[in-house]
Amino acid sequence: MSTVGQPRAMSRTRLVSFLLASIMVLTACDVVENASTPTAPSSPTTRQADEAPVSTAAAGRPMRLVGCDAVEPEVEIVCETYDLIRRHYVDEISDAELAGAAAHGLESLGGASSGSELVCVAPATPFLETCEAALTQAETGAEAAEAMVHGMATFGLDPHSVYLDPEAVDLLEEEQAGEIQGIGALVTAEDSVSGEDCNIISDTCIINIVSTVDGTPADTAGLQPDDLILGVDGTDISGWTVDEVTATVRGPAGSDVVLTIERDGEVFDVTITRASFIVQAVVSEVVGDTGYVGLNAFTDNADELFMEHVESLLDQGVESIVLDMRNNPGGLLDTAIEVASAFLPDGDVVVTEGPDSSTSYPTTGNPIVPEDMGVIVIVNEGSASASEVVSAVLQERDRATVVGDNTFGKNTVQQRFALSNTGALKLTIARWLTPEGHDFGSVGVTPDVKADIEANLPVETVVQEALAASVTLGDKTDPA
Repeated sequence: MSTVGQPRAMSRTRLVSFLLASIMVLTACDVVENASTPTAPSSPTTRQADEAPVSTAAAGRPMRLVGCDAVEPEVEIVCETYDLIRRHYVDEISDAELAGAAAHGLESLGGASSGSELVCVAPATPFLETCEAALTQAETGAEAAEAMVHGMATFGLDPHSVYLDPEAVDLLEEEQAGEIQGIGALVTAEDSVSGEDCNIISDTCIINIVSTVDGTPADTAGLQPDDLILGVDGTDISGWTVDEVTATVRGPAGSDVVLTIERDGEVFDVTITRASFIVQAVVSEVVGDTGYVGLNAFTDNADELFMEHVESLLDQGVESIVLDMRNNPGGLLDTAIEVASAFLPDGDVVVTEGPDSSTSYPTTGNPIVPEDMGVIVIVNEGSASASEVVSAVLQERDRATVVGDNTFGKNTVQQRFALSNTGALKLTIARWLTPEGHDFGSVGVTPDVKADIEANLPVETVVQEALAASVTLGDKTDPA
């Protein structure tokens, strides 16, 4: 695997961050993003490796093999990750598949020179071969464990499940608080053959820019929607994971990053100076008798800001609301419930279906927008995750007219679980459906009215185009 600026690939921060670069795992932002305490390693079962530690040797190097019943601190994140996947992952996956993915993660290390004893943990029998591979790939047991966890998440699970090292967790928490250091671009990765999400950049898995945040370095540098990213700092990104790309693009304010871009068949380099900027999660404006609310992200305080902006618009006597969620990559489920509840007096906002259960998330029961006030929601292909939850339920309840383009189509729910090394596993635990059972995972939310409302238009123009697009469904948008 290619590396940039680090001698060993596993030392790179792995973070999915929508403001430097990605929707969901793509996205950083997911419907559920709650940290929990580390899970204790599972008790011995038929899946466990030998209960007693054993010593072995391969390639002239000794190895001490342990099972999860007697795991040591430097390698226990492997048992924690294995246990979390077994208990919470949305789909069934075999031990052999997980062990193979862990071995793939070890390959990213590029080989070891150490001859000292390696401690390796095998949570199930197929991992015995993975530990043999670790002898020639990892310098230490801790390095092997982190590579195995990275491999299980990256190569064994869906594109929205990811291992976050301790530094990545810090950056993610910084992002959720709304202050970012980076370039301010939103990207996604899609397989050009299947059209599905992908995570390992290749000839067919292509990473491209969806939009830039106004006033950020990416915007100033002239990056455009549909620009393809081919390289970072002069290195081809083929073989990298999406989060490796985003983490490498992100960096301290004032430092430079060089992106190799392909646009309309032309390839060129763009040097961008990173900056620190505050994410404006919510903006609002009065246009005539219409209140405009731009909701840019479902951060941890976006619901409070949203309520404040909406209440201010109502106090100014607006007769309808335009809610703009274009290029909003999602965020926290709690925030999405609060936003939807501003319009809905009762009922559920979303239903999640996991391996063994279904969970409904009801409204708060405290709507602030009058029931007879018309609402228009604007979305596009960059609207993902929590944005889709809100737009889908308002459409399904006939509470709003949705205009724009089909949304991204992210129907999975992630939860972040803390690991004992202060890193975390972000794991897909469920798929979401609307309260009536509609699944928009493949095509996204289909708008009531298709409309091409371009990015970076003045607010007044956006409102006018939204109102014009919705005129054929005036019964939803005109006040009673």
